[in-house]
Amino acid sequence: MVVPRLTTLLNNNLTVNQAKQIHAQILINSLNHLEPLLVRQIAPLTSIHCRSVAQAQYLKLVLYQLQNPDAFSWGWTIQFFSQNGQFKEAFSLYVQMQRLGLFPTTFAISSALRACARIEYRIGGVLVHAQVHKYGHCICVYVHTVLVDLYLKLGDMVTAQKVFDEMLVKNVVSWNSILSKYLKSGSLAEAQRVFNKIPRKDVISWNSMVLGYARVGNMVRHGLCFSRYHRKTWLLGTQ
Repeated sequence: MVVPRLTTLLNNNLTVNQAKQIHAQILINSLNHLEPLLVRQIAPLTSIHCRSVAQAQYLKLVLYQLQNPDAFSWGWTIQFFSQNGQFKEAFSLYVQMQRLGLFPTTFAISSALRACARIEYRIGGVLVHAQVHKYGHCICVYVHTVLVDLYLKLGDMVTAQKVFDEMLVKNVVSWNSILSKYLKSGSLAEAQRVFNKIPRKDVISWNSMVLGYARVGNMVRHGLCFSRYHRKTWLLGTQ
């Protein structure tokens, strides 16, 4: 009866104290196969209720005590640290995950790349990029989008453009990232080329171009772009 009860509890929203009590029951009853579900619960709880060092350390403690380390639990924890701004810790956990021989999940790879981008860690980013190909994450749009962001943060437009061109499916986030970087560097011709290729421009795409031309004082282009944007939004509103 213990297993069904704990499984049911682990599939519901818990407080931090409840998670700790369940953890104790898992250890007492040697129900180690439930530990990944516990990690899944603890990470968001730590994020929502308390981002203290103590809570983050508790999450790591559970991770390190796993009797059967699994890629899901490690990936979830890496994602947690990356999303909460602890980028060095996230990358460190990713390295430890590799040493355990675990196959990195998509969110582990993307979180490690995001961490490298935020701390501008080129060597780490390049190593994880190589593993994107090694582990077959090449077709994941989200991973490629984070890769583009990594090289943009590193100021490597050539590699960022190459990664972007290799994307089988490009989303508007990746288009806007490339567009924004060209505009910030003052490469308006390249920015316009990218803008023209965006199949479904959103408000960020249009605003970027409008502000880009205004910033350099090209009011003719600014006016044309501004007019096109408002004409498009008007047409969409009448449909």
